Amino acid sequence: MPDKTGQGFSDVAIYNGLLNNDETVIQYVFYDHFRTLLQHNATKTAGNKNVDFEDLIQELFLYISKNDWEKLRKYNPEMPFANWFSVVSYRFFKDYTASMIDSSKNVPIDDMDARNILFQRNNKSDMIMTDITRAIYKVKPPRDAEILKALLLDEEEPLAVANRFGVTVANLYNIKRRALAKLIQNHLQEYVNQ
Repeated sequence: MPDKTGQGFSDVAIYNGLLNNDETVIQYVFYDHFRTLLQHNATKTAGNKNVDFEDLIQELFLYISKNDWEKLRKYNPEMPFANWFSVVSYRFFKDYTASMIDSSKNVPIDDMDARNILFQRNNKSDMIMTDITRAIYKVKPPRDAEILKALLLDEEEPLAVANRFGVTVANLYNIKRRALAKLIQNHLQEYVNQ
């Protein structure tokens, strides 16, 4: 519900839209209208550390939307939404980048080594691999699909994949974890809709 000026959403519309998981409002808040504000906060909190902005946005979204938008429900409508969002994003980016950078040296990748599951061979292995590849390419954004393909199907070394995508190995593992969750969620959704 854009405001009457056609320049965006009112604070109330943003609040209600997010609580109702309205994709248009989510896109507006996290990827369009407040993008410059988020980039400023991310740059300020990361200092001279190299962090992936898209990862930060995804993590911020997960943080604010967790437990049925628990964090958003603390928003006081008497305050402009932009002010609240700026404070919340700044604090989150500061804490998140600090914890991510501290743990980026040695991150083990063995959350049940997905490769072993994917590459168990049987009579239908070609068909299974085709289905897995098709499912991976449905993961959005496309970068996440490419990372899953590189790590799981092509069995590339994580450091090489991280360098190619311009992220740290720790960021790569975070992206992989989220992408696997999306892959499973997409697959379950398709299964339920059949």
